[in-house]
Amino acid sequence: MKKFLILLIAVFVNATELEISSDSFKFDSQKLISIFKGHVKAVKEKDEILSKEMIVYFDKKKKPIKFEAIGDVKFRFILDKNSTYKGKCDKLVYWIKKGDILLKGNAFVQKLDTNESIRGDRILLNKFTKNIKVEGGKKPINIIIKVEE
Repeated sequence: MKKFLILLIAVFVNATELEISSDSFKFDSQKLISIFKGHVKAVKEKDEILSKEMIVYFDKKKKPIKFEAIGDVKFRFILDKNSTYKGKCDKLVYWIKKGDILLKGNAFVQKLDTNESIRGDRILLNKFTKNIKVEGGKKPINIIIKVEE
């Protein structure tokens, strides 16, 4: 178990290191998942996710394929050299290979460079294509766009 924990904390995804810290950790070898609980912090280069709980899903080769951050999620992502985003939501799901990031429940994303922001019940964005789709749910979506005159 200790060996796996050390390997997990130094997992390589796209040739960069993903470091996860938390109050507790559990690995389920049947389901191929790791569960982190309490003050979870995940860092990969300059990207950071904070949450109450995180579940990392692995393929049969024990390489991470997806993770879910659950509960009071806060994050910061750098999508390219000119775009840094921060935000929050109730649940974040990240599919590593596809680059899809789904923000669910009270989702909010702000582009720090321009102060533009999006708020909705569900926000789906892609780290590679930078496409964004927003759904309002019970409340309408709210978008703030910088306009130069």
